[in-house]
Amino acid sequence: MYDVYHPSYYNIGKLGCTDPIKISTTFYVYIELCEAKRYWEVNYKYNENLDLLYLEVKRNKNSQTEVYVPWQTSSNISLDMIEKIQRDLDVEQISLVFKLEDSTSIIYKVSEGLVKPVSPGKTKLMKEKEEKKLNLEKEIRKNTSYLYELAKSLNTDDANKDDSNISHDNKMINE
Repeated sequence: MYDVYHPSYYNIGKLGCTDPIKISTTFYVYIELCEAKRYWEVNYKYNENLDLLYLEVKRNKNSQTEVYVPWQTSSNISLDMIEKIQRDLDVEQISLVFKLEDSTSIIYKVSEGLVKPVSPGKTKLMKEKEEKKLNLEKEIRKNTSYLYELAKSLNTDDANKDDSNISHDNKMINE
C-alpha cells in the first residue's frame, strides 16, 4: 500500500502514530518546510505520551533547532495542550503550523510563559483605569499651554515693573 507514497510519508507512518489525518498533515507540513521554505534540516519525530507528530527544523546550516507542530484546523487546541507540548518536548518555544483543508498553512510561534486571559470584570476595570489616565493626561496637556502663557505673562509683568523701576531710578540719578 505505501509503495505509491513518498518515502517520507511511509517513514512518518512508521513512527507509531495511527491517525491518518495526523500523518498526512505532518507529511504536508514536512514537504512545505523542505520544498517551499527550503529549510536546512527537517526531521519528523513522534511523542508517544502526547500522541503527537512534530518536526525538528533548522532554518539554515548554523541555526538553532526549532520545533514545528503540525495541527489540522479541524481539531481544537487549548492552552493546556500547548503548555503540555512545551513541557513534554522540553522546549520554551514551538511553532504551531495550522494546516487548512485547502492546503494553506498558518504558522504561529508560541513561547513559554503563556498566561490565562484576564477575567472580563478585571478587563473592564483595567480599561476604565486606562481611560481615566488618558483623560487626565489630556487635561494636563490642555492646561499646560495655559499655565505656560500665564507664567510668561507673570514674567512679562515683572519685567515691565523692573524696567519701569530702572528707568525711574535712572531719572533720579540723571537729575
